[in-house]
Amino acid sequence: MATRESMDALIDKTEKVISEAKYQLNQANRNGYEINEDYDTAHLELSNLEAEIKKMMDSANHQQKEQLHRLHLQANRYLNDMILDTNQLHD
Repeated sequence: MATRESMDALIDKTEKVISEAKYQLNQANRNGYEINEDYDTAHLELSNLEAEIKKMMDSANHQQKEQLHRLHLQANRYLNDMILDTNQLHD
């Protein structure tokens, strides 16, 4: 079972990473999909977060898995948006 502290830390990290991703997506959309280093960093952090969530799932109980699944869905939504924006830029 994942510890409460590790779950709380991951939840906090998820909120921070998603907040930055939202900001970077908003900036990129305002600037005509101009992708800069901060955008790339937010994208990378989301990818790393996805891996952390999957790893935490291995040691989580049922309730924690539900919570981690919701975190995964949130992070994945923004990760997909960033991937689509990057692909649109390169088309």
